[in-house]
Amino acid sequence: MSESLQVPFDQAIEDSTPITPAFLNWERSFVSGPNSPLFEVEHRLSNQNPDLLITLVKFKPTAEGPPGHVHGGATAALIDEVMGVLVWHNHNRCVTEKLSLQYLRPVPLKEDAVLFTRIYTPDSKEAKKIEIRTTIYNKTKSPCVHAQGLFHRLSEAQLEVFRKHHQE
Repeated sequence: MSESLQVPFDQAIEDSTPITPAFLNWERSFVSGPNSPLFEVEHRLSNQNPDLLITLVKFKPTAEGPPGHVHGGATAALIDEVMGVLVWHNHNRCVTEKLSLQYLRPVPLKEDAVLFTRIYTPDSKEAKKIEIRTTIYNKTKSPCVHAQGLFHRLSEAQLEVFRKHHQE
């Protein structure tokens, strides 16, 4: 698996703009939606690089796994969602095909964290598969979880199925 993303923290966060996720049912998402029981999340797009998403997260007590730490499944769900936020925001209508995670250290439950997510596929607007990488950092800026995802672009017919269910 690739190494953690190297990003200048404070500068990247300062030079970003909050966004609302563009995928169809974000407002109902149990992961990063406004009523998430697990996380309080703010997604921010880099002003310098539209392929870089910065996500600020506060973990709620319901995300606990090992005592005092976030459940690995909760971090996996968060990473998958954050990757989806970035691809959809960049007008790539995709779903997760493959997600690989490397747990480097436990994520403390009562501390804020930041995720840096980047698209690594050149010309992603035309690609059928899009590679994305995400790293969760703790408050001391140490990497906790590194992930690599492969997203599959939906055909118009596949996308229409999602649109139909969204309207119901």
